[in-house]
Amino acid sequence: MVSCLWDKRGKEVSTPQKTTWEIEPHTLAKHEILRRYLGAWFPILGTAFQNIVYIDGFCGPGRYDGGEVGSPIIALREAKKHRNRLQKNRLIFHFVDERPDRISQLNDELEQIEVPDNFEIRPVARAFEHEFRDLLNNFDKDEFQKAPIFAFIDPFGFKGVPFDLVQKLLKKPRTEVFINIMADSINRFLEHPDKVTRQHISDLFGTTDVFKIAQDSGSRVEDLRLLYQEQLKKHAQFVRYFEMRNSKNRPIYYLFFATNNSLGHLRMKQAFWKVDSASGVRFSDATNPNQLVLFELDESETLAKELQNKFMNQKVQVKQVRDFVINKTSFLPKHVTKALRLLEKEKEIYVQTLKSDGNKRRKNSFPDEVIITFLSRVPKQRSLF
Repeated sequence: MVSCLWDKRGKEVSTPQKTTWEIEPHTLAKHEILRRYLGAWFPILGTAFQNIVYIDGFCGPGRYDGGEVGSPIIALREAKKHRNRLQKNRLIFHFVDERPDRISQLNDELEQIEVPDNFEIRPVARAFEHEFRDLLNNFDKDEFQKAPIFAFIDPFGFKGVPFDLVQKLLKKPRTEVFINIMADSINRFLEHPDKVTRQHISDLFGTTDVFKIAQDSGSRVEDLRLLYQEQLKKHAQFVRYFEMRNSKNRPIYYLFFATNNSLGHLRMKQAFWKVDSASGVRFSDATNPNQLVLFELDESETLAKELQNKFMNQKVQVKQVRDFVINKTSFLPKHVTKALRLLEKEKEIYVQTLKSDGNKRRKNSFPDEVIITFLSRVPKQRSLF
């Protein structure tokens, strides 16, 4: 187990001192999200771009004590699955970790893998902040100006990932970032008097407004999530988060995904839903996957309420509803029809009977051009008997 104690430098006191360590359930879930997304990312980009860049910050040794593979090996395996489609591309993998022993271990792991000739693997033992800054400067060269870049940034603490670097990455076309923000631990250091610690926190968020959250009596961890989310939205059209909880079912960190590509946004949401089929937004070490989660709202009910709040008293085409769900919510296209069927059944929407071509729509179908009227919601009265 990895504890959650931190020193004044923003680094976990009990960060594993060994080269390798035991993996935890939430890390497995995180890696599953990464694996699924990269499985879609590599082949899509390979059809349109010559160079493809993958960056893994705080990459670790490539394998855990129990033999489970780490993120560098996951990325290489997913790329290799599509080697035939990528054989004309140049793939550059940057694996960065400040611990030389872990990079040495990673090199040992990499030697066991047959790597295609067009894969360039660059493990570096260096502080991520410095290496990342140099990489971004080098990417300004003609060779990489148009290359798609995916950066997976997974620190143990809150040191060494200043927001200005994330901002600089997102200014480049076709870039995406998947970053771990340790909100629970940051929360416990919001009122720390040490200037260095406070600087690390404000650097991470890109604003000193983060310290105002310390005065909030509400959910400070959630407020930290909202603040980082808003910071990302200033630089990316699409921002999603996934909440990770510990064995006590307490939020410990958030995985944020930011992109300006609508397809990338959809693919990441699909990866989230594969890990959390109930809501697409969280994973808990406390949850037994073999047990049902009691009182969890059906996703169609949750989305139906969200659609009512968005479109109440409006007439809109089904396509407008779909676009809203795909681009502005955590839900997937497949959830739209179920939610609209529920709203129609509850008589909370009126659906035009004819399609634009004059033909009658089939029952329970919602073609894009059909007009829906969202009615005012009347609270249902509960019977006293």
